[in-house]
Formats: sequence, structure tokens, C-alpha cells
Amino acid sequence: MSLQVGIIGCGLMGRKRSAALGEDRVVGAYDLRPEAAEGLVAEFGGTACATLDELLALSPDVVIVATSHDQIAPCAVAALQAGAHVLVEKPAGIGVADVDRIAAAAQAAGRIAKVGFNHRFHPAISQAIETARSGRFGDVLFLRGRYGHGGRPGYDQEWRADPKTGGGGEMTDQGMHLLDLSHWLLGELPLHSALLRTSFWDMPVEDNAAILLGVPGDHRAPWATLHVTWTEWTNLFSLEITCRTGKLVVDGLQGSYGPQKLSIFTMDPVKMGKPEAEIIAFDPVDVSWGLEWDSVRAAIASGAPVPEDLASVRYCWDLIEQAYAANGYPTPGGET
Repeated sequence: MSLQVGIIGCGLMGRKRSAALGEDRVVGAYDLRPEAAEGLVAEFGGTACATLDELLALSPDVVIVATSHDQIAPCAVAALQAGAHVLVEKPAGIGVADVDRIAAAAQAAGRIAKVGFNHRFHPAISQAIETARSGRFGDVLFLRGRYGHGGRPGYDQEWRADPKTGGGGEMTDQGMHLLDLSHWLLGELPLHSALLRTSFWDMPVEDNAAILLGVPGDHRAPWATLHVTWTEWTNLFSLEITCRTGKLVVDGLQGSYGPQKLSIFTMDPVKMGKPEAEIIAFDPVDVSWGLEWDSVRAAIASGAPVPEDLASVRYCWDLIEQAYAANGYPTPGGET
């Protein structure tokens, strides 16, 4: 049975989600810019709606919310109250308070609220984390993640540069993905320290963040270091997982981030020295969007909630709020 899908926010993410629906179909789209909604339905079908109420009156089974961050929670709550399941793009609003609003509305409505963490569905990433969790190489010692791009002309004038609409800078953008992947593998590690900087762009939010996660004083516990940046200039994604007898390295995300590959290094704990290496290359087509949508369909079909998504994004926001407070950046409420 195909699902009827409503799209709120018809920019890049709304179009990517629409393209990944497979057998399901768009029944309506809404955007503050009418021409954006009209362009999306011209390509994917459905009705271009003038208001959110008009979209919800179409009774979609699922609503995808791909708006600026300040509009995610209000739109998601309205969709849930109208009886739809929702898939919201990360960071699921602005701050812990917005995540809690969505979770409460989903529980009250008896509907599923899924957060768009498509990086979990990149084959190299999912295989690396599955291998690390399997125990094949013993305990995970630490995780190291790097993620960055260089923006574009006028980037400091876009909505992401305004804390009232974006909630923050690079931490709420690419940082949210790395924090989620760390949470997926290592659980709720506390924030050990954070260094945030606005190194290049003329904006009130951070364009660089270096995060250290780990339990102080527990010298055997796993830990993580993450660096996200809007001053990378050449796009970069790298995720390294070091275990007791091996290492897993993911490079690339397809597209402008380069082909995705997984390097598996097996270390002999007796001989040590140079490890054996296995390099796995993946198809150049980005399949993460379709695989994530399959997970939405499966959750709806089974009636099982997806609590780990909301739990993870809430954890991520809690850490981000701590990092902002410690570095003097605007908090999600717009105060300093």
C-alpha cells in the first residue's frame, strides 16, 4: 500500500525527500515561497498549497518537514495533531524544548516522529558501526570525526547564519550528524570540552567547532573527538573508529564529498606493526535517502515508534546548548 505524503519546505531537502519516496507519492506541498511549492509538484505531482492548513486538509499519511529550523517544531506538531506521521529534518527544531514538544505531540497523537539522520543509512557508515559494535576488533577505544565545507558567496546572509532561525551555526548543521553517529555507537557520552569559533564568516554563530566527549577520570572508557567546519574549502567527510585490535575508516559521502569507501585495518595484537588492510568501495549513487525512507515505511507498517531518533537529537541538543553556553554564543532562545 502506497503512502500519501505531504511536503512542508520545498527547497533542496524537500526535493531530495520527494525524490526518495519510491512507490509512495506526494499529495501536496507547502512553502512560504509559492513558486517553490509549485516547482516541487510540477516535478513530483500533488497540489501546491497556499497554507499549512490546506496541506493538512489533504489528510496525508506522512508529512515531511524540511523547513528552516525555527519552523520545524510548529509544523511537526500541527501535522501530528492532524493525524499524520512526521519525518522532520535534523536538528528537529531549535533546542531541547522543541524536541520535547514534538515527542509529546507524537505520543499524544499515537503517531511516529522520525528525525532525518540519513547519515546512518550510508552503506559505509552503517557497515563500519555495525562492525565496531560486533566485537570483531574488541572494545571501541575512541571515535574521531571530521566534517566540513566552505560555504558559498553570501553564506553569512543566509538563514543558517541567524540564531533565531537556525538556532546555531555549524554545530546544528553538520555537527548534529557527527554527534548522532557518536551517540549511535558510544551512547550518551558527556561533553568534556568544546571550542567554538567564528573564524571567517561575518555572522553571530560559530563556523567552527571542536568537541571532546568522554567521562572525566575513567581512563578505560571510550571517547570521541569531533571537528565540524564551514571553512574547510574542499568538502570533507571522515569517520574513524579505533578498536583494540583494528580500525575502521569511512571517507567520503558521494557527490562533492568524494566517493564513499570503507577501510578496514586488522592489527595483530602479538606482532603489532603494519595492519592488514581491506578497502571497500561503494556505488557512487547516494542511497541513504531511499534507505531512510524505507525505515519510515517499516516503522509505520509495524506501528513501532522510533524513540531512538528523538532521544538522540535531544542528547545532541543538550550537548550543543552546553557548548554554546560555555563559549558565549547565543542560546537556542536567542539570549546570550
